[in-house]
Amino acid sequence: MPSGFTGLLVLLLAGVPGYLYVFCYERRTPRDALSAGREAVELFAVGALATVAATLVALSLAELWSGLLPLAALGAGWDHVLRHPGQVLASSGLVLSLSAGLCAGLGHLLGSRSAFARRHRVLAGTVWHGVLTDPCVLRRPGGPSVETRRFVAVHLTDGLRVEGYLERVSQHAETAMRDIALSRPIALTPPGGTRQPSSATTVIVPGALVRLIETGPPPGPAPAPPAT
Repeated sequence: MPSGFTGLLVLLLAGVPGYLYVFCYERRTPRDALSAGREAVELFAVGALATVAATLVALSLAELWSGLLPLAALGAGWDHVLRHPGQVLASSGLVLSLSAGLCAGLGHLLGSRSAFARRHRVLAGTVWHGVLTDPCVLRRPGGPSVETRRFVAVHLTDGLRVEGYLERVSQHAETAMRDIALSRPIALTPPGGTRQPSSATTVIVPGALVRLIETGPPPGPAPAPPAT
């Protein structure tokens, strides 16, 4: 029972902060796809290091507050733990809170730095997402620059051209899985045909069908939907 409880406690103290690190990092910028093993190692390594740092802080504070588990109690074994469960819970809660906050802040900071740096790099699995979701600035001659919605024209493998405003794009590592959702006004241009507006509210283009993507501010007046 003690060994099982210790393992569960270690898993909690290292796994939760590590997950928060990965979560906060990926909220700021997508990353290269990692294998499940490598991602698990990174998650627990960061979480374990943060937990060690938080434990040192908690042991230092225990010298000032008797409600925390002191350093001397670590050598007393389970007898002290069973006699002072309140200290164990208080110390564990403090360590978990400190390490979780440290990992969340670290993930946010490194993710923000990576989001800035990736403007000058090409990362596998994230190029589409990075380019398409960057702010689109329209520069007007003689006037101020304004931020506008990103216009996207997708050329499909069968020759069809689909135009619209970017709604969402998948950041999947596999190119065939990077679907793109465009919102109205939508325009379709078949191979060798003329550009026609569509009444669709949203169009989802499968990544496997994408041959070429044009993106930027609208090249002219947006296509108007047909009258209903």
